[in-house]
Amino acid sequence: MSLFKSSFLFATGTLLSRLTGVLRESVLAGVFGAGLLLDAFLVANRIPNLLRELLAEGALGASFTKVFSSLKETDPVRARTFLFQSFVFFSSLIILVCVLGMVFSPELVKVMTLFMEQTEARQQFFHDTVGLTRLLFPFISFMTIGAIASGVLHHNGRFFLSAISSVALNCGYILGALVFAQVLVRYGPEWVDLYIAEKTITGLAVGVLVGGLVQMVIQIAGIWRTEVRGQKPITTFPWSADVKKVCVLMFPMIVAGSAGQVNVLINTNFATSLAEGAVTWLNFAFRLLQLPIGMFAVGVGVVALPALSKVVTTHDKRLIAEKLQDALTLVLWLVIPCFSFFLMNSLPSVQFVYQHGQFGSGATLATADALYFYSFSLIGYGLMKVLTSFYYAVERTGFAMRTSLFSIGVNALANYFLVNVYGHSGLAMTTSVVLSLNALILLAGLRKEKLLWDKPKWLRNLALLFLGLVLSALAQHWILALSQEFLIVNLSLKQTSLLTLTLNGSVVGSLFFLLWRRSRGS
Repeated sequence: MSLFKSSFLFATGTLLSRLTGVLRESVLAGVFGAGLLLDAFLVANRIPNLLRELLAEGALGASFTKVFSSLKETDPVRARTFLFQSFVFFSSLIILVCVLGMVFSPELVKVMTLFMEQTEARQQFFHDTVGLTRLLFPFISFMTIGAIASGVLHHNGRFFLSAISSVALNCGYILGALVFAQVLVRYGPEWVDLYIAEKTITGLAVGVLVGGLVQMVIQIAGIWRTEVRGQKPITTFPWSADVKKVCVLMFPMIVAGSAGQVNVLINTNFATSLAEGAVTWLNFAFRLLQLPIGMFAVGVGVVALPALSKVVTTHDKRLIAEKLQDALTLVLWLVIPCFSFFLMNSLPSVQFVYQHGQFGSGATLATADALYFYSFSLIGYGLMKVLTSFYYAVERTGFAMRTSLFSIGVNALANYFLVNVYGHSGLAMTTSVVLSLNALILLAGLRKEKLLWDKPKWLRNLALLFLGLVLSALAQHWILALSQEFLIVNLSLKQTSLLTLTLNGSVVGSLFFLLWRRSRGS
């Protein structure tokens, strides 16, 4: 399957997933607003999600896919045995992690809130966060098993099912906020408030667990007929040379990935020291940015890994450069229009998705500011995902690891200077600076590979991309000015923002599509 077709399938599934993700955030905004209660849930949810991104969907997913794919080509029977060994071994390991995480939840929350002031309201925030952390920790076990199943799905070319399975998780969030929360308020025992958190937010956490469980079941169902059914149970300790190889491959990936998680940890500490709702503003803004990131940056990166791994074995510098250049060009053609769109439409985007119910105009402006500065990270994020896949394919994980570790110092230093001046927007600025710097360093590291690039093609594409960026910005600026001057008189805020987004999205999409066709025809 071609890189473009595979990326398209993954992006289509991810689009549906991300759209339901935006819907879930809209529901959370309307039900809970931007305050300490939702902040507590987001901090608590961030702790198991850090492990999810670092282990399950990061190092474990990539390492398992690499080993399983090679075994499947040479020894299918051994590959199935390895699959079951991985299920048993990593499930047992992650259960131990969950138990330890639940026991040491107070200490973990303290690490996430080092800069938080000790007021009475903040003490209640700490209590709720600890209780929710304990409740949410089993979520990581569902994601670990699901990550192994997704690795098999990727090998089999079933990118769409892998991407769309997270719709179940988003539905769990929505059910938690709208249904489980109300059930707990009416029928839940009093000890829920005492030992976990306020009943409405606890219902949301229950929904997350239910959604994660259903997502795991969908992923396993996708491989049941071809890989699971008929396999004899494992009767010995699930350790083998293949499982050991996964662990060896995981180590540099964990260290490299941990830099990103440490950056999240640092950002969370700074956010909890700011005004009430800062964690929510940043989370909602980044959730909108996750729509193009998940569809395009992550999608191209995931699909590029097996393609690059295959072509690297040829040792043909021109062929390797061609495959990498195709991936980098594709991700640029996808993320630069998104950058242009969010740069110009941060406020109407937030107004349309979030401003209703308990989420007022003040929270909307704060979230829009964060989204504006986050948008500058899109290009760096897209390049970084593809380049990380390349370095993993050529087994230069050490360089990627050192680059990520360097970003920790940059992130902490930038936060220290920017957060005092720009508040929560400074944290969004820092994210963009760090991701862009990361991408530049990874690009510079390609010189060591001595690849034979098609330079005229590079220059042609970059010139067309820059032209599209300028023209789309001018067109969107005119549409925004027109909507503010005329349309808002007769339309509601939601109608105006929707019409503005539709017009600007059409302009950006059409313009870049025409320029892309021009680049393909040249």
